[in-house]
Amino acid sequence: MEHRARVLVTRALEDARSICHVLSLAGFSPVTAPLLKRVWDVNAVAEFATAHPQADWVLLTSATAAEIIAAAAPLAWPGASIAAVGPATAQKLTEIGRPADLVPERFTATELLLAMPDLTGKTVLYPRADLGGTALATALRARGATVHEVIAYRNVEPPDVAERLVEALPVHGTTLFSGSAALRLASLVPMDQRQKLGRVVAIGPTTAAAA
Repeated sequence: MEHRARVLVTRALEDARSICHVLSLAGFSPVTAPLLKRVWDVNAVAEFATAHPQADWVLLTSATAAEIIAAAAPLAWPGASIAAVGPATAQKLTEIGRPADLVPERFTATELLLAMPDLTGKTVLYPRADLGGTALATALRARGATVHEVIAYRNVEPPDVAERLVEALPVHGTTLFSGSAALRLASLVPMDQRQKLGRVVAIGPTTAAAA
């Protein structure tokens, strides 16, 4: 009987299905234990759109932020350019009828910032996750932009995540798709148990640094 390598998928439940499908096609046996549960704040984004009706740029660093804008303020900022951190966010924007004007060649917030044109005197709106941090907004301001932020969604810990990890481990490999997931995994798995995670694979340099 063929034994497939078990790979832990830690993404939010709504994202895990497609990743598990790809892993299965590649010959792995995916195991899910979502480390994050997204809680949307549609009202906050709707109020934000009303408070800031004009913008030069709308900056989106996740497909979730794009979905929330579509739900909360679908007609907001018609004249603004939209910057998306990567292809998944850009695809979601296309699906909701607001295609991205800028997508960096490398899919990180740093590369997105570098790809943006002169921001002196420009207004940038930044709907983000609660765990997204303020470094990007600070860098935008350093380039001369006026930046308005809103917490569009919160990444909370699923109530059953500890039990699911116990059931899932050991595995041959673990996938991480965000720095916040990496930090949460570190808090849940003691140092003397981390060999059970197998080879840890991060989506990019920011997540790898957090891991």
